Amino acid sequence: MSYYQGKRILITGAGSGIGALMAEQLGRRGAEVIVTARRRKPAEDVARRVQAAGGRGHARLLDVSDLDSIAPFRDQLHTEIGEIDILVNNAGVVFGGEFEQVALSEHLNTLQINTLGLIAMSHAFMNDLRNAHQGHLVNIASASAYIGLPFGSTYAASKWAVLGFSESLRLELKERGINNVAVTTVCPSYISTGMFDGVRNPILSPMLTPEKVVKSILRGVKHRQALVVEPPLVRGIDLLKGALPGPVWDEVAKRSGISTSMRHWQGK
Repeated sequence: MSYYQGKRILITGAGSGIGALMAEQLGRRGAEVIVTARRRKPAEDVARRVQAAGGRGHARLLDVSDLDSIAPFRDQLHTEIGEIDILVNNAGVVFGGEFEQVALSEHLNTLQINTLGLIAMSHAFMNDLRNAHQGHLVNIASASAYIGLPFGSTYAASKWAVLGFSESLRLELKERGINNVAVTTVCPSYISTGMFDGVRNPILSPMLTPEKVVKSILRGVKHRQALVVEPPLVRGIDLLKGALPGPVWDEVAKRSGISTSMRHWQGK
C-alpha cells in the first residue's frame, strides 16, 4: 500500500506547475487531493486528472493573498469534506527586475502570497495536522532562501522567511512533544514551469524539471525529511558562503552566474 493511500491532502496554487503535477501523482498513489487555485477551471481540470489517476479530487477556489478568507475557507472545507492530513503550501509568485523599476505593489504581493499567505494557511490548518495520525506541513521555499538574489530581491526575501519560519516551527513542535506532525521545507533551484523563463542558470545547476522536483518532494515527505533540496549541491552554498570572505564570495557568486541569473527574467 502506498504511503499516501487514503490521506487527505490540500495543495495551494495547484492549478498549474509543480502543484498540479504533485496533485496528479498523489492521485496515482491513492490520495484524496483538494486542489486549490485562484481560478475555477484550472482547479477543476487538475481535480479531474487526480480522479483519472485513481485518487479522489476536489476543486476549490482559494486566494491565499486574501488572508481574511482563509479561516472561512477552512471552516467550509471541514463541513463539506473534513479535516486534512497534509498541507502543501505551494502557491507562489515571482517578479524580476531592477528593484526600483518593479512596482511596489508587485514587491508587496510577493510577500503577501509567498510568506504571509503561507503562514496564515499553516496557522489555520495546524489543528488538523495535530489531529491527524501522521500530519505533515510541506512548505515550498527555494534555493534562493540560502543566498541573495539580485533582480529578485523580494522573492529571495520571501523564501528566506519561509525557510526560517519552517525550521523554527519544526523545532518548536519537537520541543513541545508534538511528534505526529512533520515539517518539510522544499528548496529547489529554477524549475521549468514558465515562472522563470529568461533566467540563465548558474554553473552546475541546470534547469530542473517539474517531474524531478515532485519526485523528490514525495520521497522526502514519505520519509519525513526536514529538507528537500534540489539539486543537492545547493546544500553546500551556505557552507561555502560562510567559509569565504565577503568580497571573495561576491566574486564567486558573480562568476558562477548565481548573482546574475535573474537579470533577464521574463517569467509569468
